[in-house]
Amino acid sequence: MIDRDHEGFLRNPKDWDPKVAIAIAADLGVELGPDHQEIIQLLRQYYSTFGLSPPSRVLLKLVQRDIDPTFSSIQLMKLFGGRARRNLAQIAGLPKPSDCD
Repeated sequence: MIDRDHEGFLRNPKDWDPKVAIAIAADLGVELGPDHQEIIQLLRQYYSTFGLSPPSRVLLKLVQRDIDPTFSSIQLMKLFGGRARRNLAQIAGLPKPSDCD
């Protein structure tokens, strides 16, 4: 059992590992593939460096710069669902982004 808060975020980010990511993703109806994994690792690196989740525009620019220059916000939603940044933060084992409901 993964210890998460009432919104689905890990209570202890140190509990995160790729298997936890798969379980959280499954709860959100997301089946992780290589594209997901690249973005998850990119987000975790950003969080490790800056101590926060990037805003939507920054996340999109990071993905475009480091993974795919043609990547769009629509693709992010297709990969992670309608609440893509929130879902992505949960799957990546990060706290809830401050600007997400």
